[in-house]
Amino acid sequence: MEMGVDRVKVVVGNTGLGYYKEVGSYDKYIDLRYIPELFMIRRDDSGINIGVAVTISKAIEAVKECNQHGFHTEESMVYKKIVDHMEKVASGFIQNSASLGGNLVMAQRNHFPSDIATVLLVVGSLVNIMNGLKSEELTMEEFLRRPELDSKSILLSVKIPDWNRLMGISSGTRMNLLFETYRAAHNPYVGVLYEAVKLLGAIVVPEFAHTTISRCLGIPEHNVRVITRRVGGGFGGKCFRAMHVATACAVAAYKLQRPVRIYMNRKTDMIIAGGRHPMKITYSVGFKSDGKITALDILINAGISVDSYAKQTIAPGEVQATFTAEAVIEHVATTLSLDVDSVRSKNLHNFNSLVFFFEGSAGEPVEYTLPSIWNKLAISSSFKERTEKIKQFNTCNKWQKRGISRVPIVHEVALTPTPGKISILSDGSVAVEVGGIELGQGLWTKVKQMAAFALSSIQCDEMGDFLEKIRVIQADTLSLIQRGLTAGSTKSESTCEAIRLCCNMLVERLILINKKLQEQMGSVKWSTLILQSCGFCTLGMCMSLFSALVNAEKTPRPTPPPGFSKLEVYEAERAIAGNLCCCIGYRPIADVYGSALLLDSRRYSWYSPVSIEELQRSLSSVENGNGSRVKVVVGNTGMSYYKELESFDKYIDLRCVPELSMIRRDDIRMIIGATVRISKAIEALREGNIVWKKIADHMEKVASRFVRNSASLGGNLVMAQRNHFPSDIAIVLLAVGLLVNLMNGLKSEEITMEEFLRMPELDSKSILVSVKILDWDRIMSISSGTKMKLLFETYRATPRPLGNALPYSNATLMAKISRCASSDGMVVKFLTGKVLSVDVLYEVVKLLRSIVVLDDDTSYPAYRSSLAAGFLFEFFSHLVEGNAESPNGYMNGYSTLMSPARHLDHVDEPIAKSGAVIQASGEAVYVDDIPSPTKCLHGAFIFSTKPLARVKGIELKPKSVADGANAVISFKDILGENLGIKTGFGPEPLFADDFTRCTGQYIALVVADTQKHADMAADLAVVDYDMENLEPPILSVEEVVRKSSFFEVPSFFQPKQVGDFSKGMAEADHKILSAEIKRGSQYYFYMETQTALAVPDEDNCIVVYSSIQAPEYAQSTISRCLGIPEHNVRVITRRVGGGFGGKAMEAIPVATACALAAYNLRRPVRMYMNRKTDMKTTGGRHPMEVTYSVGFKEDGKMTALHLDILINAGIGVDISPIIPLFMVDAIKKYDWVAFSFDIKVCRTNHSSKSAMRGPGEVQGTFISESVIEHVASVLSMDADSGAAGELKEYTLPSIWDKLAASSSFKERTDMIKQFNMCNKWQKGGISRVPIVHEVLLQSNPGKVSILGDGSVAVEVGGIELGQGLWTKVKQMTAFSLSAIQCDGMGDFLEKIRIIQADTLSLVQGGLTAGSTTSECSCEAVRICCNILVERLTPIKEKFQEQMGSVEWGILILEETRWR
Repeated sequence: MEMGVDRVKVVVGNTGLGYYKEVGSYDKYIDLRYIPELFMIRRDDSGINIGVAVTISKAIEAVKECNQHGFHTEESMVYKKIVDHMEKVASGFIQNSASLGGNLVMAQRNHFPSDIATVLLVVGSLVNIMNGLKSEELTMEEFLRRPELDSKSILLSVKIPDWNRLMGISSGTRMNLLFETYRAAHNPYVGVLYEAVKLLGAIVVPEFAHTTISRCLGIPEHNVRVITRRVGGGFGGKCFRAMHVATACAVAAYKLQRPVRIYMNRKTDMIIAGGRHPMKITYSVGFKSDGKITALDILINAGISVDSYAKQTIAPGEVQATFTAEAVIEHVATTLSLDVDSVRSKNLHNFNSLVFFFEGSAGEPVEYTLPSIWNKLAISSSFKERTEKIKQFNTCNKWQKRGISRVPIVHEVALTPTPGKISILSDGSVAVEVGGIELGQGLWTKVKQMAAFALSSIQCDEMGDFLEKIRVIQADTLSLIQRGLTAGSTKSESTCEAIRLCCNMLVERLILINKKLQEQMGSVKWSTLILQSCGFCTLGMCMSLFSALVNAEKTPRPTPPPGFSKLEVYEAERAIAGNLCCCIGYRPIADVYGSALLLDSRRYSWYSPVSIEELQRSLSSVENGNGSRVKVVVGNTGMSYYKELESFDKYIDLRCVPELSMIRRDDIRMIIGATVRISKAIEALREGNIVWKKIADHMEKVASRFVRNSASLGGNLVMAQRNHFPSDIAIVLLAVGLLVNLMNGLKSEEITMEEFLRMPELDSKSILVSVKILDWDRIMSISSGTKMKLLFETYRATPRPLGNALPYSNATLMAKISRCASSDGMVVKFLTGKVLSVDVLYEVVKLLRSIVVLDDDTSYPAYRSSLAAGFLFEFFSHLVEGNAESPNGYMNGYSTLMSPARHLDHVDEPIAKSGAVIQASGEAVYVDDIPSPTKCLHGAFIFSTKPLARVKGIELKPKSVADGANAVISFKDILGENLGIKTGFGPEPLFADDFTRCTGQYIALVVADTQKHADMAADLAVVDYDMENLEPPILSVEEVVRKSSFFEVPSFFQPKQVGDFSKGMAEADHKILSAEIKRGSQYYFYMETQTALAVPDEDNCIVVYSSIQAPEYAQSTISRCLGIPEHNVRVITRRVGGGFGGKAMEAIPVATACALAAYNLRRPVRMYMNRKTDMKTTGGRHPMEVTYSVGFKEDGKMTALHLDILINAGIGVDISPIIPLFMVDAIKKYDWVAFSFDIKVCRTNHSSKSAMRGPGEVQGTFISESVIEHVASVLSMDADSGAAGELKEYTLPSIWDKLAASSSFKERTDMIKQFNMCNKWQKGGISRVPIVHEVLLQSNPGKVSILGDGSVAVEVGGIELGQGLWTKVKQMTAFSLSAIQCDGMGDFLEKIRIIQADTLSLVQGGLTAGSTTSECSCEAVRICCNILVERLTPIKEKFQEQMGSVEWGILILEETRWR
């Protein structure tokens, strides 16, 4: 240092860096904070000595203390005023860090404008300086005037003299001490010299930055995501200049492949960010003597070029214009020696002059309020009186007041379209996303108020603190597009309007449910309304409760008051204890039933006649009654379509009348009673001829299975006759010449179906008794010798192919082709006697379209009309010669039905899997690839090694603490519920409480500085177990049976048995009795083990990145575990590195544990579970023990099968109750003739078993194939030949044969047999195994956003697990959007990107499972695309008329400009 080689800097707080930026670096820093002599504060009679390292805040406290205790005269005001002045210097943060000496040295060395140096200079302070071994004391004036201190000179202390003492020992002359300090600053309280204002993403126009970054990097916009939470002040400066900052960061990060951020210093910011436009103004003005201006000419020289740095600020142009106008007004007033305010008043607009200047923007006369505001302002502010006072003051004083002024402002309000999105989460909390950016103007506050106001119109109970349930989330350019610019002082209002519209849509949907619930319950809470179930479980619960009600009425209990039942609350709860609701759970429903046992069974009259005669008497009593309203019912399912607005006085139930429930068949007809269930009618028709079977096929598509099991055939037809219900069944039966039998009183008559439908509406006294369906095969065979051919087909077009969806159109066509057939009807008459050809078919289609007239209020009229024509065309098209062509091109509109299937662009093309390239190159980002945030901790589970024990304590070994272990999180640290997994069947805890109930149960989470240290700490942790006085754990299913430790399977998940097992065994030629099968568990072996990253966020929020198949379930569980609303939890999943069901439920506790630790410690926490822990804790496939007995014939034909199955579910319920149903469905792929079983789901002290690839189906297939092979072995037959005849599913026999042919199965089997005969080493053989899988479709959300450059961002509820979901969704998006038929869409797949799942961006994502989520996601996206195409088509057609052809990019660009 003596040689001048090293550059040295002496520091204390180093706060000077905020003002003087270090351009170069130093070789050595010397920190003075640890030298006691420099930290001393001493007081004596002469004053106070303060060490140079004492912080400014400590110096202030020391001077204050001296003032309070050391002086009592008026001269003590010196210290008080020094303190007052020093407290105004810098901010509290700076005062706590900066040293007194450092401030003075900056003033001496760098001419820093120091307040403190100025104040201490005046009071005659002394400074003590050390240079080497020498020290000297100087006055403050000498110190400031000397040459700059070098790095070898140190300021040691400052002495502030005691002015009380100095005045006391002065001469006897009487003197008064005057002392005052002054400070003029922009901010009177805190002198801010430096403040960083620009952060990456601190931008008012995220959408513009999005586009700019995209173009700068040369990538599509869907590859860019700009996120802005809030902006720390904008004033227009973050509209466009912030785009440069964001783009520069993006370019650097993209090139370096590393995160890059900018935190711009104030100096740089002020140099490059521009500001308000400067300008030079030259004006000429003419005016009258009273101050009225008659003409004004202005020349503005803005002094800027196109590439100038002057940028938009608050009210761009308006401030300059106001300044110009007021300068002119003041100039005129000065010239005329008039008061400025009077000149302003003289030149205010009246409405006519306003229209002259502003034209169409002036509005209506009543809207021009400026004159009245001008006068009100003068009165409310006492403007005239205050002006007079100022004039009087200025007359009497040397120092003049400048005056008081009022200035009019006219601002044109421009409203811009702004997007908004409202998501109501499952706990009733609300997440709001808007286009406007929070700049401090209170936009989020207004949006919350508007959302609360709009949603409160639904009028639920407990909405008093509804504002607390609402959260406005950050702006994200891929989540909500077309945000625009937050400017013009109206963005808050535009945003509120968008939210109001969203809320109105939600209210419209929810208010119907609310009214229905109010009718049932009286009042409805908001949380109850949101938690309404899907209704799937309702039927089972109603049946269970009804049975309990009936049984209670049979008890000898006292008769309850009117309106009440004998059923007790606990009995109601017990009645539905076996039922389950996956949406709400058992407990809330049990509570509702318990509180609503006011079942009024005596309010209405209910009759159930048991014969036709008794029915006739009931009807005659109605006829002779007193005007009472009567309803005849069977299943009463019509209530779900036609709501009963009024009640009936009497109900007549026909279900017990045997004559109405019979099914009879003779040679030429089938008679079906009116009360026969539709499902029973289907079974009966399936046993008949081809026509009846096709009727059954069609009827099976009507409604759902549950409705068909309750609804009657007659009820459906009566609804069609009475209410014009769009009945498929009526249309089908009309075509086959159905006859109906009616009874009215004692009379009965038989009429055709056509007559029945045309007759006046049936009243309550008329009863449909039965229907007759003719056997057309029999009729055709016994008809005359004329050669006839019968054609019969049914058609149905609906929004969904199966289930509760009314058809757009349905049709049934039956034709007898002969030379002498005749019938009524225009179409039939036209076709009769004609030879079918293309021309004839075209004419009949044209005729049909002309006579099909739909009602005015019919939806999709053109589509329905075309369907009718299409059905007719398809019916006859196969009879027309395939090579026949219409000479006039008549059939062009229908040629696709006769030609090969058209090529579906993008959908049927083989394409590379989405993301395959980045996965193969290692660039794909999984959860563990996300860089660790600052101060991130790593977690590892401490899990139980005992199946059943008390947990007395957990101790970390000292080595673990030394190696970085930070904390241990257990159930005692949980803020909400101890919840780790929540399914519809029940909860499981996150951590064991005082007991651990299985090996592998999580006891605690240890967090450390690295994952390695966390794993080591968890392995070395010592858990103190106690097993005294505890029963032995249940470790086998045999012990389960002895102790009856079973999970209950809800009734609607219990599979049904088939046939009579005893009878089947009696018919068997051979029997196998009590054979046993044992099937072990199977572990998940995904490549990516369980992993999660949780990052605490502001305002009690948390963001969790999880590798999970059901982010929505994790969000709900984390919310309940932390005790915060769901809108405070954000779960993000980009992709999963293999799931197989193991990341459906088992990933939830991993994400929840990380979230809990991060929330408690306020630091990010992540976990990447090692393989050993993963396999020990995450369960696997359900093991089982099976005992079976089977009977079979000599040829291998089965006659009966009975199974006793014990399923080991482990300690938690998870999804185990569904396993029996899936298992039995898989076994039913073979026709066992009689099939019975007894399946128990066992609760043991093993880890909980969960869903795993084909849960239950794999075990069921294993059982059925084991039985088949056992039977084949006993009979010495080939297992394949035994199985071939047993296939049940309709298409399996043909698939079975095709597979044998395509795989050369027989030849390869013979080759293996020959090989095994000739070789020592045997081949295991070749096998084909049939599989039956029930496809279950679920509702999935989807969102498609078209960005400014034409690229497309898609978000779906399904998770990419490697199954290609993203690929299918991309194909569907490309296919659906290509319907717009623009040019330049050849490589459209490249324009589409699927973005990660985000539970606050797209809610209700559900569970990715069941092999159908890809298809459900595609359907959601298809619907979204159809809406977009519908909106874009008119714009495209408009531009096509002008330009001829329109490219996709131009269409989107023009649409954006047009918008």
